[in-house]
Amino acid sequence: MKRMLKDRVDVVTKRGEFKDVPALVQHGKIHILKTDIPVEPGDKVSRTLPSGVVEEYIVEDPGFYSGMGSIPDSYRMVVRHADSVRHQPIGASVVYNVIGANARFNINSVDNSTNIIDSAPSEMFKALREAIRTRIQDEGDRRHLLEKATELENHARTKGFLASYQRFIALAADHMSVIAPFIPALTQLLPD
Repeated sequence: MKRMLKDRVDVVTKRGEFKDVPALVQHGKIHILKTDIPVEPGDKVSRTLPSGVVEEYIVEDPGFYSGMGSIPDSYRMVVRHADSVRHQPIGASVVYNVIGANARFNINSVDNSTNIIDSAPSEMFKALREAIRTRIQDEGDRRHLLEKATELENHARTKGFLASYQRFIALAADHMSVIAPFIPALTQLLPD
């Protein structure tokens, strides 16, 4: 076995650093006979290649094996490259808790959804007025839109809402970038 240990590695544990340890480095495994090193999961092993490039590994399982007869005690460590992503074992589940009215969860995707929230209209109108106050620069437009937003709120879920909605949208045409996020919620208030 000792003849097979042609690599030299440095082992960095929580209890110290051990340099120039004879080893056999294989894909996903590193074998060493120096069992007085206290190897634990999360420890690091590095090897310098002839080119000068340093490979770094993270110990996933120390893999201590007791020897038998002429076979000495050894570590057969299961390792992964330090720069590789740790994968979940097959069958493992990941739980994501997504909370809130506008909660979204996207993995490697673009969110093109539109939220339609049936929250209290007063909260929506408060947010609409705040957007108008802070994002519309023209004082006259801002004043007229605030008046129409109040009119809209007063007519919410009544027969007069449709006419108020149409007047508001006509006035807001030049400011759609500000008003557009509120349109789905406003259309929910249209009477059936």
